[in-house]
Amino acid sequence: MVSRQAARLATLLGLLCLAGCELFTVSPFPGYVDMTDISIDLGSRINAITAGVTPVNYDLNVIDQPGLPPRVLLLVEPPSSDPTLGFDYKGKLIFMDEDLNVLGQAGTASSLDYFSKPYSYAAEGAGYNVLAGYTVLGPSGSLVHTLTPTTLEGFAFTYGSNNYIFSAPAGQYASFDLNFAAYDNNWGLLFSTVQTLAIIPQSARPSTSDSNYANLGYQLVGLAYNSTTTEITFVLSEPAQGRIVAARLDLATATSGTGVLLPAVASWPVAGSSWPLSVTVDRPELHADANGFFLVQRDGWMTRYTWTPTGTLVQVGSPLQIVGDRSLDRHYGFLLPQSGGPQYMYRFDPSSRILTRYRRWW
Repeated sequence: MVSRQAARLATLLGLLCLAGCELFTVSPFPGYVDMTDISIDLGSRINAITAGVTPVNYDLNVIDQPGLPPRVLLLVEPPSSDPTLGFDYKGKLIFMDEDLNVLGQAGTASSLDYFSKPYSYAAEGAGYNVLAGYTVLGPSGSLVHTLTPTTLEGFAFTYGSNNYIFSAPAGQYASFDLNFAAYDNNWGLLFSTVQTLAIIPQSARPSTSDSNYANLGYQLVGLAYNSTTTEITFVLSEPAQGRIVAARLDLATATSGTGVLLPAVASWPVAGSSWPLSVTVDRPELHADANGFFLVQRDGWMTRYTWTPTGTLVQVGSPLQIVGDRSLDRHYGFLLPQSGGPQYMYRFDPSSRILTRYRRWW
């Protein structure tokens, strides 16, 4: 009898341990638990959008513009294909303020439109609206109008009355150039065609006959614009080398047609900066700002890298690491306002449909 009771007790303790371990590693977020600030359950709203249909794709974005209230955007995309109805896009974009108060949600102008990157605040006449791909929306989600697609799905920012988009060439795994386009605040294209910014000079590129040519280029994984200095910091991944490269150019040089991000040199670091990192995904989840970037890693760690704010990009101190979670499904966003104010990390968990804000720990 005693041995049976002992066995039951051991089993109960084991179950409690498993439950506790699961609780600790999944919810709340280990390593950030003391920084938890606000959590909201979006389950009922998402159910209303998806009607319970699965699978659902999500994308979390935080946009900020000096002098404007930030916006947290959660894209919810249920399946849009029906064999009997054809394509009918059902994605919705949920608009929230920085305190996670839901302001509204947006649909597209027609079933053939869709939401995509880039996301940004966009100049519109004397005010600003939100740009989501080629859809222009009001600050709370009202549909303003759609644009002629530029086929660029990279990163966008607003400079004065112009809106710039930088992207890797469509359909390329890795490239030696970036494409860019710009709209004025009446949504007319500034350039007649998509323009090119060289990542490295022609003289430094491998031969196109190289069988590995398509894998030797760069991927644009982050971009940060400094509205005070008018400089753009580009963060790129070199998949073949397993490292991240960062470079900074002023806007005028980047859009001159003659700018080069990484001038040819015999060894690293280049004019700009690079340092070895273990990149274990083709397109790492990376969040760049004017002072550095966060790298979300597959092994559960999140790493913060910083550099000097002006001049040549040089890493400052040691990288800051803090344990995260190993799920590849969770989405992150950061509010790092240039105009000052609190800085936050946002995390959305598709399994619980809970969106959480964390106070700054870095």
